Amino acid sequence: MKSLVLESPGVLKLTDMPVPQPEPHERLLRVTHCAVCRTDAKMWSQGHRDLRLPRVLGHEVCVVPSDSTGRFVVWPGTACGTCEYCRKGFENLCSGMQILGFHRHGGFAEYLAAPADSLVPVPPELPGAIACLAEPLACTLNALDRVGAAPGERLLIYGAGPVGLLMALAARSRGALPFLHEINAEKFARSHDFRGQIGAELHREDRPGDYDAAVNAAPTWETLGAGLRNLAPGGRFCVFSGFPAGDAVPAGLINEIHYRQLVVSGAYGCTRDQMREAVGILCAFREAAQRLIEDTIGLPRVADAFSSILSGMVLKFVVAM
Repeated sequence: MKSLVLESPGVLKLTDMPVPQPEPHERLLRVTHCAVCRTDAKMWSQGHRDLRLPRVLGHEVCVVPSDSTGRFVVWPGTACGTCEYCRKGFENLCSGMQILGFHRHGGFAEYLAAPADSLVPVPPELPGAIACLAEPLACTLNALDRVGAAPGERLLIYGAGPVGLLMALAARSRGALPFLHEINAEKFARSHDFRGQIGAELHREDRPGDYDAAVNAAPTWETLGAGLRNLAPGGRFCVFSGFPAGDAVPAGLINEIHYRQLVVSGAYGCTRDQMREAVGILCAFREAAQRLIEDTIGLPRVADAFSSILSGMVLKFVVAM
């Protein structure tokens, strides 16, 4: 089968590999679409904590089982199912987690093998190119669950790249009011049609105490300080994008949390239930979600897509097999 293999950072090779042989609890799946994630691009350029090389990347996947009908998106985790976190429904925090495209071969190939219980059905009316956005959308739902964004509440989202925009879509689907902060005007303009369809507004300047919750979809320390300042007393902030190493958190920022009883949490990955909710949202907002797709490409163009994604000036690329 045709596969795109990352052999080492910066070394991506299109090659033929044997079709995977699934384990008894797995299914052999033909990949129809795999969206390209910024994390994929970062792994290509610099590696990743959880990446095991050589590896077929790709974890935002729509598939067809080789032995039956129907289409599915794949929850990319393989959890133990028995630890405390799995039993409590936090399977994304399983210490034995194995992730598609990180520890196991992923979706930049014609076929992959994945556990049968990781498959989430896709309705016939939802195109595969849109369906594969379910995984990043589900990750944003995890962040909204962490901040408890309720209908009518004002949510401030830092970063208007694809994930920030998907978070705005998730917020709107739950009745919250999303506001986007983006420092790059040209980048923000690219999402004009999408934002118009879902009713996401622009956050123009600091408005202390104006928001019930805030989330960073941009990996800069400034989003934490600005986000906390803009929260109402008792407000909630979720760290969605990790921060770069080397910076100390000022004492004044910690005191801000203390004196105004702010709540700071983190969000990582998603659960199967969040994947199911994400598929439903994409069905309901199919036309808007289509506007997030920059281009549909083949495997030979993925390296170029990585470079474009790292520039920060594009939306989503989707590989069609």
